[in-house]
Amino acid sequence: MKLDIEVLAKDDDEALSLLTRFAHEKLMAADVHELDGTKTLNIDGGENDIRAKISNATIEFWVRYSHDESMYEKKLLDFCRQHNLTVRFKTTDRGDK
Repeated sequence: MKLDIEVLAKDDDEALSLLTRFAHEKLMAADVHELDGTKTLNIDGGENDIRAKISNATIEFWVRYSHDESMYEKKLLDFCRQHNLTVRFKTTDRGDK
């Protein structure tokens, strides 16, 4: 499930740097690495409960379990506030009507 929050950076290099810092500070991950055969990044130390993708200086996030969505959004927003980052909120259609 894609989170409704995206983090905006100056370029892809800055995006990777910010993502690595988020992974270290909020997810206690030792590193960030690309998952083989995907264009997504493991950012939670191998738990695979949250992934990220960097595209056009934008970081997008996906979570495995819907019940974890608010927890990860809170961690992400806390990190963005602490570091004065720009976020974009994008609503996704999940079939909720």
